[in-house]
Amino acid sequence: MNRKIAIALTIGLAICGLSHSILRAQAGASVWDGVYTEDQAKGGETLYRKECASCHGDDLAGLGQTPPLSGKEFKMDWDGLTAGDLYERIRVSMPADHPGTLSPEQNAGILAYLLKSNEFPAGKTALRGDTDTLKQIRFESAKPK
Repeated sequence: MNRKIAIALTIGLAICGLSHSILRAQAGASVWDGVYTEDQAKGGETLYRKECASCHGDDLAGLGQTPPLSGKEFKMDWDGLTAGDLYERIRVSMPADHPGTLSPEQNAGILAYLLKSNEFPAGKTALRGDTDTLKQIRFESAKPK
């Protein structure tokens, strides 16, 4: 009986590990792969200052109950999720006083600014304001080796 349980647990753990590997492989790009442009982040900074800074602070450190949008805590909160998950949070709930009012391109610009502010590298292609596309970009707090 104990041998059957051990075999079942081993098989279950192997399946979980394989599933995790498959899911990571499906989300092709990482935030470390230069998924936004400098120009996009610059435009996103302007929007951030206008639409977000009053709650999240000029330095993205958060104010009071409002969470930070940069730094170790922010990165760890989003680690293992996708850029699409963060984009959706912005899209449906921000700005807090009038959520859902920014265009897809504006939300993508703000996301680009957040990535730049968290020292993820810029690239040659702008982020698209499309959740399905952004779900293919892994948010990894640490640079892969």
